[in-house]
Amino acid sequence: MQFHKRRFIYLSISTLIFSMLLFSSCSKRISFPPSAVVPGVEPKAKVKKTDDGDYRVSLDVNHLVRPEQLSPPKKHYVVWINTENQGVRNIGELKNRSGMMANTRRASFERTIGFKPTQIFVTSENSTDVQFPGDQTVFRSETFRTK
Repeated sequence: MQFHKRRFIYLSISTLIFSMLLFSSCSKRISFPPSAVVPGVEPKAKVKKTDDGDYRVSLDVNHLVRPEQLSPPKKHYVVWINTENQGVRNIGELKNRSGMMANTRRASFERTIGFKPTQIFVTSENSTDVQFPGDQTVFRSETFRTK
């Protein structure tokens, strides 16, 4: 009887430690409220802290019209982050997928950054090298915390 009790405790502790390690290594899923600019757009983002202390930002978007179809029309979608200590940063272009699946209205983005993000948002712009976000925010995440 004593052996089974110790085994149960050992398995319980092992399961707890495994679960903690599993969840601590998972990426942070980001929530986005509905967009007024592109109704029906479905952004999904993840942020994961890398082993070297940077942050990996992944963004997949469904039902996104081309920026030329917006009012007013633009040429690019730019991904921005609010950071904990560095303000707002342009981290690159959200590109519609090309090739055979070009008309699927899907876009994706992935980048490793050295700043701790607290929010992700996308604007429509005529250039990708802008230093400040333009007037048209296509969608914006809720504020989040990363480790």
